[in-house]
Amino acid sequence: MKIAALCDFPYWEGRVGTAVRMESLCQSLSKVCDLSVICSMKMPERYFDRMSSAPYTFIDQSAMEQVHTNTPGWLIPGVKPDRMVAVKGIKHIVETGGYDAVLTPYFNREWMVEHIRRDVLRIVDTIDCQSQRTRSFARHGMLPTFPMTPQEEGHQLDRYDLAIALSDEDQAELSTMTDRPIVTAPFRLPAQPIYSARQTASEVLFIAAKSDVNDMTLAYMLDEVLPLVGRPLTLHVVGNVTVPETRSRNVKLVHHENVDDLGFIYRAVDLALNPTYAGGGIKTKTLEAMAYGVPVLTSDEGARGLTNLLPDDLIINDKYSFAARIGALLDDPDRRAALSREMLSRMAAEDSESWLPTFVQLLEVQKARLQERLAS
Repeated sequence: MKIAALCDFPYWEGRVGTAVRMESLCQSLSKVCDLSVICSMKMPERYFDRMSSAPYTFIDQSAMEQVHTNTPGWLIPGVKPDRMVAVKGIKHIVETGGYDAVLTPYFNREWMVEHIRRDVLRIVDTIDCQSQRTRSFARHGMLPTFPMTPQEEGHQLDRYDLAIALSDEDQAELSTMTDRPIVTAPFRLPAQPIYSARQTASEVLFIAAKSDVNDMTLAYMLDEVLPLVGRPLTLHVVGNVTVPETRSRNVKLVHHENVDDLGFIYRAVDLALNPTYAGGGIKTKTLEAMAYGVPVLTSDEGARGLTNLLPDDLIINDKYSFAARIGALLDDPDRRAALSREMLSRMAAEDSESWLPTFVQLLEVQKARLQERLAS
């Protein structure tokens, strides 16, 4: 199978969320198919070495501009002027390049595939169960970027031939909305164990980009969780999440906004914290700490899709137990070391690419069905 993964952002330079997911997915898919990544932005020279060493073919905006230059009179009706070059380029490259399928992240990239010939399979990496995310946000009086009901999400799924889910939990929910096949494709970061369980421990970590949920989680942690620990703590906050001006007297906060070496931060902390109670999607904060071997204390929401890799001791939902567990773990370096080893052992034992043969088989089935429909 020849697949084109479509994107409009430099995912390979990102350290959070969709960027990490896209890189993981492309690395995995390149092992079972002839993969090209078609990116609708032009690559600066600093990316050339990275792209030349990737296990897939990389095509950037310069190829799309060439298509536009060679066909100045060809304009696709209904395409916005600022997207014309990208859509023309994607359509031409996919249709003349013999691609069997195109893959897009999220539902809101439909513009990248809607003008491609119908005999090319459409695949969507859902990344979230958007209706679950909407319900979660609503419980706290918020709206996500793309609010959806299950009916609306099912309609979106029906526009594709195959969908990829981030977790079994998402796959189970999405399967109730559509008859399209849905494959769970977990993403995993390579393990880089650097953790050392120090005898004297007081350094904790929260990493987050700015968003309503992350802002709310940090405020909740500072206002309602960490004061209950009842001892001096240093909280390292990494990212452009909004830092409240007021905080408990027992917390010294160190804010790192621009960090080139996250390993340096992870070496300096004793526990990572992610007490999120709203959201969905990619739990990079949780998974990244696990990959470094740093025990990460989180909630059911923060562990969604990762519960098979996390020891039960690290999943807590009420603030009193969460605070008590922080204190207990900071007092027990042997337990922290054991949790680190257990996380890394579970990650090493998991075959996170076992979904690939099923994915390829479903692609072949869907391709055959599509050809039958088009021939009838």
